[in-house]
Amino acid sequence: MHFPMSPLILGFVLGEMLEQNLRRALSISNGGLSILWESGVAKGLLIMAVLVITAPPILRVVRRQRKAAVDMG
Repeated sequence: MHFPMSPLILGFVLGEMLEQNLRRALSISNGGLSILWESGVAKGLLIMAVLVITAPPILRVVRRQRKAAVDMG
């Protein structure tokens, strides 16, 4: 599939670690998923992840609108 090897290896290594730590966190909280977003650090990381995913498309639309406004006016 012509994927670069380093991200794949990193994904395999970190994926296993993520799974183990998620299982540990869920066993500590007796299966409660709220442990994943209760702390301030977790909330901050979730907000940053949402921004990283949503910011590029929003910026693209804003740039396109500004360029259209400049071209028209």
